[in-house]
Amino acid sequence: MSNSPPSDLAIEGQFYSGDNSHRQDALLRSVGGELILVTASLKQHLSLQDLNISPRVGNTPRYLYLPDDGVFETTDNDRVDQLGRGKSSGRMARLLHRLENHLGLILTAVVATIAVTAFAFVYGVPWTAKAVAHALPDRIAEQVGESTLTSLDGTWLEPSELSEARQQALQRHFEPFLAPVGGQELKVLFRSAPAIGANALALPDGTLIFTDELVELAETNDELVAILAHEIGHVEHRHGMQGMVQSSLTFWLIVMMTGDLSAFSDTTVMVPAVLMSLSYSRTMERQADQYALETLQRHDLDPRHFANIMSRLAALEDTGQGEGDEEREANSRWSRLGDLLSSHPVTEERIQRFRDAASR
Repeated sequence: MSNSPPSDLAIEGQFYSGDNSHRQDALLRSVGGELILVTASLKQHLSLQDLNISPRVGNTPRYLYLPDDGVFETTDNDRVDQLGRGKSSGRMARLLHRLENHLGLILTAVVATIAVTAFAFVYGVPWTAKAVAHALPDRIAEQVGESTLTSLDGTWLEPSELSEARQQALQRHFEPFLAPVGGQELKVLFRSAPAIGANALALPDGTLIFTDELVELAETNDELVAILAHEIGHVEHRHGMQGMVQSSLTFWLIVMMTGDLSAFSDTTVMVPAVLMSLSYSRTMERQADQYALETLQRHDLDPRHFANIMSRLAALEDTGQGEGDEEREANSRWSRLGDLLSSHPVTEERIQRFRDAASR
């Protein structure tokens, strides 16, 4: 391919010298195989190889970068394309331009992008999060658990109002079930949580939080053991760390797609990425339920204990945690928080599973 510019080609545009921001009307002409840039104060002889031509994007202005930081700007894309044919890179630029203007290829690219993005969020991120969560050292889980507990105690959790005797009795009842799992030591804490209501939380470091409201809801200590076993299942499978990693990966994917780092920075100032890890997927819930069922059977405890207290939780949800109309209205802003922190959303299917196991 010839490296000479086409003859008798004239392109009008603006010239920036690079020494200042002033622009000058300019004409770039091809005469006798040579390029000449002419302005009111300048006449510059150039070769085609001196130019670095920006790719064509629709009909937006093109830039021809010249030696000594000079820039020639023009909207005459067709003539710039003619000029670019003399350069070895011209063929690639023309190909890119044709691809950018091919409607079928654009639609195909849009569909492929949506499909890849959906696959990444639905399958890629959870799989990667699970692999990373199991590869992280236990010390990371401990740090995350400690910081999360500090944040929760400073916001939505209050000191327990259960008597010391009641707490100690429950601790003794729980003790046979608190052997270390998933590389983490287990410990149970009690907190009052009017904003959350009857609930239990499993932090990544093996800290298990029971709200006073949940303790009061239980009719027997073994019902609380059933909930305890479920929460231990989350620790065993490292669901808390998996949720935290998954949240972080999701944020970073959004940042890379949108280029907006400020949204990620604002989010990480708070603790929602960690709190999101406390709300588990259906797959995680099934795994924790299986762990709880096996634990109850191994200790000769009736699986109905789990079904009974979960049924009572479902009834409480239907009646707004037993509040009056005014109290429900006052606490409506906490409803989403309860969903976020709930580590065991109630479903009839899950309750029925334990009932079926008890009848065998």
